[in-house]
Amino acid sequence: MRPPNLIVLSLAALLSFAATLAGQLSPPPAPPGPAAPPVTISRSAEHRIASAAVGDTFVVQVRLPASYESDAARFPVLYVLDADMSFGLAADTAGWLAWRKEIPELIVVGISYGGTQKDWWQKRSRDMTPTSDRKKVWGDFPLAGGATRFQDFLAQELFPLVESRHRARADDRTIVGLSFGGLFGIYTLFTRPELFQRSIIVAPALAWDERRILESEAQYRTRHATLSAIVFTAVGDRDDVARIVNPWHEFNRLIAERNYEGLRWMSHVFPGETHISVYPAAVARGLKRVYESTKPD
Repeated sequence: MRPPNLIVLSLAALLSFAATLAGQLSPPPAPPGPAAPPVTISRSAEHRIASAAVGDTFVVQVRLPASYESDAARFPVLYVLDADMSFGLAADTAGWLAWRKEIPELIVVGISYGGTQKDWWQKRSRDMTPTSDRKKVWGDFPLAGGATRFQDFLAQELFPLVESRHRARADDRTIVGLSFGGLFGIYTLFTRPELFQRSIIVAPALAWDERRILESEAQYRTRHATLSAIVFTAVGDRDDVARIVNPWHEFNRLIAERNYEGLRWMSHVFPGETHISVYPAAVARGLKRVYESTKPD
């Protein structure tokens, strides 16, 4: 048997001693400090509404305009669908534009669910689609088809809350919605047009349920030749061609042929934008277009 290498043993002992000494001389870890405060949106508040119409609780965010405390006037209201994802974006965009007097000051109301992203994804399909998608070309949405109940929630529960707690104009409401939200905006335009005077409809899911939204428009047209509304609709040219872009172009042509009296319909294609990236651009452009006749001096 070979004797142990004394140099190796001595080096190992020295390293062990050094590590122990370093641990003794190092200062103890500092106690955790107070948690940093969360980021908040100024002039905002949150309400919860237990909806009898839908059978669910909604989280509603409200942001007041900068001059709300100094101006006794009533303000137009922007209602934002998918606010779990887009309330801050829409509120800040409206604030920037109002600051530069490109649009009037608005009360911004976000309609949210407050759960997980999976909850939001399914509940939006419940509230923003008028029917189920029989062929499921959009995927599996078992809750779909509750748009009429969601309209009842807006008219009977949300609008009264907003208009009783804040100086909100009941005669100047705008809705903004993307995809399913855009589908809901068009469905509401032709089934309950009194709910909103202005609409920003972004990349609407018109192909939903084999384009049954066309039935709502056709039924409206048999009874009405007028439609008092201001609509801005947009799509990105890099969106899904078959399910979004082509149906959108066809619907725009249909509306042009109908020639509704009192309807101001504006459309725009954003080059280079996708189904998602078109949304911020369309919110900014849409707000400017639907409010351009009321631009502040």
